[in-house]
Amino acid sequence: MKALTCPNCGASLPGHAIKADLAICEFCGTTFHLSKRLTSEPSQGALLLGADFGSRTLHGWEVVEEGKLTFHQGNPSELRGNYGPRDNAYYVLKSSGVFDDFDAGINIKFTDGDQKLVMAGLYPRFTETGGYGVYISPLGSYVIGYFTKDKNNEWVWGTLMDWTNHSAIRAGMHESNHLRVICDGERFRVYLNGVLATSFKDSRFKLGKLYVVAEPNGQTDLGVAFSDLQLREVLR
Repeated sequence: MKALTCPNCGASLPGHAIKADLAICEFCGTTFHLSKRLTSEPSQGALLLGADFGSRTLHGWEVVEEGKLTFHQGNPSELRGNYGPRDNAYYVLKSSGVFDDFDAGINIKFTDGDQKLVMAGLYPRFTETGGYGVYISPLGSYVIGYFTKDKNNEWVWGTLMDWTNHSAIRAGMHESNHLRVICDGERFRVYLNGVLATSFKDSRFKLGKLYVVAEPNGQTDLGVAFSDLQLREVLR
C-alpha cells in the first residue's frame, strides 16, 4: 500500500493521523474522509470510459477541432491545447455517448495565458439546450453553474456557486490539479485534489454528454494540458 499523503499539501502522514474513517494532516490541518482503500477520495465505481492521450484515437470520445491540439505519451499521457482569445469556451473533447449518473475526473494544468483570466473544466450532462459547468482557475479558485439558451439561442450562464478560493487547489501556472465531479440523481459532489469542496442538489438536467472545456475569456491566449480523464459508475 502506498504511503498516505495529504491531498492538500502533499505531506506524508503517519499512521496516528488516521482517526476512524478520517485523517488529519498535522502540517496544514486539513481533515478529509478516507475510503476503504485508505485514499483521500471515495472509492470509485467501474470504469465506463477512459482516455489515453498518447494517441489521437480516443474510443468513446469526440475530439473537437478548435485551436491546436497535440497528444503526448508519458506517465501520464497528456492532451495539450493552445487557443487564441475568445469570449466563450473552447470545446476540447466530448463523450460520444449520453450519460445520467457518473463519476468524472480529470487533471488540469495551465501552461500559458493570463492567469487572472484563463479557466478550464468539465461540462457534465451537457446538451444542445443546456447543462452544468464546473471550472477551476490558476488563481486557486473554482466556480459551478449551468447553461441555458435565451430567445436568441445564445448561451446564458447561471451561477450555482460563485468563484471561490479553495486551499486544496494548487495555484499558479504549470501546477496540476485533479477535478472530480460526481453526478448522482439530483446530488452533486465536487472534489479538488481529493478534498470535498462542495455538495449540492439541482434537478435542471438529468442526462447529457460530458465535455472537457477551456476558456480564455476573450483577452488572452490559453495553453492547457489535460491528463487522466476517467468516466466511472457512481458507487453507491
